[in-house]
Amino acid sequence: MWVAIIAIFCAGVGNFAMHRAFVESDDPLVQEMVRPLMQKVGPYATYAFEFLLLVGAMAIATRNWFTGLMLYGLYTIFNAMAFSWIMHRPR
Repeated sequence: MWVAIIAIFCAGVGNFAMHRAFVESDDPLVQEMVRPLMQKVGPYATYAFEFLLLVGAMAIATRNWFTGLMLYGLYTIFNAMAFSWIMHRPR
């Protein structure tokens, strides 16, 4: 169980780094998606959502380590694919 929680935490650090790169990028697609949410809810709402996903995955891992690890692992993989696509696409 502890190995899964540590792995989820390390993946969470990577997800926060990718999220920060998304939010701070000057890509027009990202700004078009993020700006309305930040104006309505606040500048840190997306970070709070990211944190809730991390805490939820760690909570699931305390009950069933395999399920928590696989769910957050899939989320991390999809997040990395989206990050790669957005950051490397032609503008």
